[in-house]
Amino acid sequence: MYIDDKGLVLRTVRYDDKSFIVHLFTASHGHVTFMVNVSRSKRSGASARLFQPLSFLSFQWDAKPNATLHRMKEARLLFTLHDIPYHPVKRSIAMLLTEFMAHALSNEAENTDLYIYIEHSVQWFDAASDGYANFHLVFLLKLARFLGFAPNIEGYAEGCCFDLTRGRFAPSDISANTLLCSTDATLLYRLSMTNYEAMSSIAMSRHDRARLIRSLAAYYTQHIPAFPSIKSLEILQEVID
Repeated sequence: MYIDDKGLVLRTVRYDDKSFIVHLFTASHGHVTFMVNVSRSKRSGASARLFQPLSFLSFQWDAKPNATLHRMKEARLLFTLHDIPYHPVKRSIAMLLTEFMAHALSNEAENTDLYIYIEHSVQWFDAASDGYANFHLVFLLKLARFLGFAPNIEGYAEGCCFDLTRGRFAPSDISANTLLCSTDATLLYRLSMTNYEAMSSIAMSRHDRARLIRSLAAYYTQHIPAFPSIKSLEILQEVID
């Protein structure tokens, strides 16, 4: 039985000359993998572009309980991104976040609130004309909350550090290999407390952001099994530099 659904394209892998394996985070079932057939005609070539990472689709699919690969039909863009694909910095940030999500959501089950959060966040980011320099940091901190390992901000005190392994603030005199210094711990605390509309009030240099995004990658590695290194970190840094 086919159902109406919507979802975010996380990753697309070519299977052969006429088909792709597409990983989506859907509103109804969480992470689902699809086999998508695409011919070489010009008309179907346009449909192949639907399955680019960070595309949001509206579609129908046959949700068979025990299937590992599913089929979809009537796929179309849910909405069009107007700025992200053409803005070098936004495009690099989007690439980074999509890579994070492709790994972080690979085993995520149904979570409608999480899907709504991602969809709203990407639409906000696409429409923002300024004040979005901290977007990727705030997005990943809030994403961690949905995934169950948000930083515990209750123990924050001025001058403390942040323990990436335990996910909590800690005194600066303890010995650990996974501590953020007090400066970065304070920035992480403030970013955890803010939202997209107010995050530009947190003054940060590009060096601050570079340190924190690498720290967040390490934080995800600590809390998600087999979480890999994020390749697009270097790309984002080169674009910003």
